Amino acid sequence: MSKSLLLASLIALGAASGAHAQIAAEHPRFCVMNVGPAQMMFSAFQENRTDAIFCQSIAEAGKTLIILDAKSNELRDMNIEARVLKDVGQKDWRDDLDANTVSRLPPGKYLAAAGTTSFNAEFAKDGEYMAVVRAFSDDGAKDYIGQYRFTVGADYTQIIATGVAVAAVSFTGFLLLWRRGSVGKAAAKAKPATSAARQSS
Repeated sequence: MSKSLLLASLIALGAASGAHAQIAAEHPRFCVMNVGPAQMMFSAFQENRTDAIFCQSIAEAGKTLIILDAKSNELRDMNIEARVLKDVGQKDWRDDLDANTVSRLPPGKYLAAAGTTSFNAEFAKDGEYMAVVRAFSDDGAKDYIGQYRFTVGADYTQIIATGVAVAAVSFTGFLLLWRRGSVGKAAAKAKPATSAARQSS
């Protein structure tokens, strides 16, 4: 294998492992969304694709189970409505609501029993998305809205950054090895000349 091909392989391997680490090692605090003054956990699971639970970065497009968990007991007594929307840069999440809706959970008291609920979303392609959760009381005195933004598919920014870092490390290692080899060859050539000089003296 040529040195240039080896370097390219190292970069690709490092980029892939970096992307996987970024996706699979999300800290739970990054999965928390504010719904008014209350808090809720947002997570996603893709059956038969991976065992990982995602929140900020969902691995790939396709059928995905969206999971909502109440962190605040207040939410258990409230009606919950949720939508997954395409994030197309709209100023307000209600802009072109029907056109941007990927999936919807109709209003209901889903959190009353166990504090958790889930629904399916089908992502047709990679991109930017958002989850919008509305929680409201029966008498209308409380009406909260929460938004949570996430991506579907590869995080190319992370991959590129990781690739650049791996390339820099690999190139530095290559230079060190090359210099050691060059010094070794120079030393080997110098030894016979030194020996011949000693013999003539």
